[in-house]
Amino acid sequence: MDKFYEAATSTRDTLVILPLIFLCFVPVWQDIRNTLPGLIRRVIALFAVVEVFMFLIYLLLPFDFANPFNMLLCIGVFFPAYQRKIRLQRSHLWFCFCSACLLGAFSWLFIHVVRILLYPDGSKNTIFSTSLFIYQLLFECILIVFLFIPFKKHLSWLIHNFHEERIWKVIWILPAGFTVFSYYFIPYNNRVMYIGRFLKMYIIVLFVLFALVLFIYLMFYQIAYSIVERQELFQKSASLELQAEQYYRLQAHITETSHIRHDFRHQLMVIAEMLKNKKYEELEIYLNEYTSNISDMPVTYCGSTPVNAILNHYAAICSEANIWTQFRVRIKEIPPSLDIDLCVLLGNLLENAVDGCRNISGKDRCITLKLGQTAEYVIALQITNPYHGSVRKQGDTFLSSKHRGEGQGLKSVQMIAKRYHGVADVSYDNESFDVRVLLHLTQEL
Repeated sequence: MDKFYEAATSTRDTLVILPLIFLCFVPVWQDIRNTLPGLIRRVIALFAVVEVFMFLIYLLLPFDFANPFNMLLCIGVFFPAYQRKIRLQRSHLWFCFCSACLLGAFSWLFIHVVRILLYPDGSKNTIFSTSLFIYQLLFECILIVFLFIPFKKHLSWLIHNFHEERIWKVIWILPAGFTVFSYYFIPYNNRVMYIGRFLKMYIIVLFVLFALVLFIYLMFYQIAYSIVERQELFQKSASLELQAEQYYRLQAHITETSHIRHDFRHQLMVIAEMLKNKKYEELEIYLNEYTSNISDMPVTYCGSTPVNAILNHYAAICSEANIWTQFRVRIKEIPPSLDIDLCVLLGNLLENAVDGCRNISGKDRCITLKLGQTAEYVIALQITNPYHGSVRKQGDTFLSSKHRGEGQGLKSVQMIAKRYHGVADVSYDNESFDVRVLLHLTQEL
């Protein structure tokens, strides 16, 4: 009967996981696939099933084995379920999940300090009383209230805007390592803590650890913010260069047309003289030479100057490379907040399309681009180009044809699509490469 009571009490203490589950969803609230009532029902149902299994584990195994085993059970069950409900990268969600576990670890350490003070003769395996369980739950809730804004604002910004996957794949070691460390930092025998100054030093170390973790998180945020800011400045600089190039082309066209208007009267006299003398072949040659010296004026595709600049830039590149282009843009206005991301998206896709056409000969060298608003808050983009050769992939990741490793162009396109809760679909065969992107906007066009 005592074993049954111990298992029931230990299972009750795992209810402190519930606030941590809530904290996991705070930074990614806007990315949840389910409605709030549906999400709550699924969490409660899953938690009830896990509680039953944890009770059986506590009942059948010794506490020293049951406790870490149940920790692994929670991670193995809750994280996959958590990942399926959120439309974000796994590495980002894993860091968020480990951060919530870290908060639970600090509450675990706090309650053991309280237990050392209240029960000097207890041990690590002593079953918690109801009052200690309530203290831990209250302390955890206080921490969540204290960290709610940082999680909702700063951690959410990190998850949605910092896209350096190499860093995300290792930064989770910080919260995960501290969580594991906290489990082994609990003294096995409380009486040892009353020898000399052990207890005071133990409490001081806990506060230092907490301050150190906060400092590391703050430094990570500051470094990530500076990297993202530098990337945005680079993108803005590239966009301004394209606009400047469009401006110089326009200025050159204006200068050229002013000369044309000045000389046009003389040209008409020459043309009239050739017609009068019926020199049609010479007239045809003369007109061909005359029109070939007139440059094309930059095209206005839409109301966005940066988008017009990048489309004119690649149209000029294609013209020089003898690549036929067809750009169909049917959108009245593009929000200023979308300008940079759309230019990055168009630039990467058009650069890939131009590279795909360079190895093609003849009339097959063509790029078709369609950009339009398909619904009130939806922008659709499709770009198609011929492609000869093999497409290098590793799983779902496209590898670069220019260097070793992942192709950064399509990776950037997929990141932008996810940022706007959209999709980027890539299809290809032996003859063509097709990319379709949907962007869901949060504000009206």
